[in-house]
Amino acid sequence: MLSMTDIGEAREVDLDEMAERVQASTQDEKIMAAIGHATIIWPVVGIVAPLVVWATQREKSRFIAFQALQAAVYHMTLILAGLGCGVCWVCSYLGMIVGVIAMPLSMAFTLPTEGAPSSDLPPEAMIPILFGFLAMIVFYVAIFGLLFLGLAVWAAYIGYGLYGAVANLRGKDFRYAILGSRLERYLKGTSAPSKTAP
Repeated sequence: MLSMTDIGEAREVDLDEMAERVQASTQDEKIMAAIGHATIIWPVVGIVAPLVVWATQREKSRFIAFQALQAAVYHMTLILAGLGCGVCWVCSYLGMIVGVIAMPLSMAFTLPTEGAPSSDLPPEAMIPILFGFLAMIVFYVAIFGLLFLGLAVWAAYIGYGLYGAVANLRGKDFRYAILGSRLERYLKGTSAPSKTAP
C-alpha cells in the first residue's frame, strides 16, 4: 500500500521530469527540435532531416532527440498513409477501367443481331449494360473522392507537423496525439536496465 510520503515523492519526481522535458535551454535547441517537424512539407525527402538531427543530437539533448525521433516516426506514418491512399486510388482506377471495358462487351452480347427485330430483346438483357454503366459511375466517384480526401488529409497532416515546429520554437514540449505518448513509453521501456534472475 502506498503511503502519503510515497505519493509525494512520486509527484516530485514527475514534476521534475516534466520541468526537464519542457525546458529547451537554448534557442539552438528550439530550432533543432523544430527542424524535424518543419520538414514535413517535403514528406519523402523531409524524413532525412529529423533522422540526421536525432543521430547528431541524441547524446547532447534529450529534448532535441525525442522531438527529432518523434518527427521521423510522424513522417514515416505520412509516407505509409500516402502509399495506402495511392494503392486504393489505383484499385479504384482499375475498377473504372473494368467498367469501361465491360460495358461495350455486354452491349455486344445483348444487342439484337442483324435482321432480328429490336422488340425481341428481353428486358433482362439490359442488366449487364446498366451494371457496367453504374460501375463506371461508382468508380469515377471513388477515384475523385479518394483524391480529394487524400489531399485534405495530407494538408491537415502537414499543418499538424508545422504546428509542432512552432510549438518547439516557443520552447514547448510538443507531443503528437497518440504517437508522442506511445513513442515515449517505448523509449522508456528500451532504456530501462533489464533485470536478470539470480
